[in-house]
Amino acid sequence: MIIYGHRASHLVTEPVPGACPTCAAPNSRRVSIFGRYAHLYWVPMFSLGKTGAAECRHCRQVLQPQEMDPALKQTMLQVQQQVRVPGWHFSGLALLLLTVLSGLVLHGTSQKDTQLFVETPHKGDLYHIRTENGHYSLLKVQDVTGNSVKLLPNNYEMESQREVEKLDKPEFYAAEPVELTRYDLNIMLTKEQILEVERP
Repeated sequence: MIIYGHRASHLVTEPVPGACPTCAAPNSRRVSIFGRYAHLYWVPMFSLGKTGAAECRHCRQVLQPQEMDPALKQTMLQVQQQVRVPGWHFSGLALLLLTVLSGLVLHGTSQKDTQLFVETPHKGDLYHIRTENGHYSLLKVQDVTGNSVKLLPNNYEMESQREVEKLDKPEFYAAEPVELTRYDLNIMLTKEQILEVERP
């Protein structure tokens, strides 16, 4: 269940000169400004603007903007313009942006590592590959001699790339390696047949 909605936080309260028109108490009114924000699981995502209300401390009458006389409403708008929306009203959005940026940086680093590992293969490297039928499997580097790379193909495939790690068991690999060149591996990487390389 996704919990979302909007809430408000108190930003500022200022006194309003003059008597309350309801109870005639002098200088008893004040205006309060609230910042409204949308939330997801109670984490503020972004601001929905500001609103205000007026209250008499003596008779406790509360007036919403549409109920205020023009002078009181003008006072409220002036106070509202002076106060800023707090940055924490955007904390969820900032967190989301930071997560996306971190993911992009990690993805870029992973791609660079994969490129480097394909260009300089080592014994024990584990290649995550996409097969011809669109499934996922593994190739394990058995030996590297000059330009020649011997790889043990995995006999099994998975439909999900996330689950391909489950295939990394010695008994799942073929007994005889296939031999490819570094050039062949680079072509596989270019064609996105090699998706990731794990180096022990």
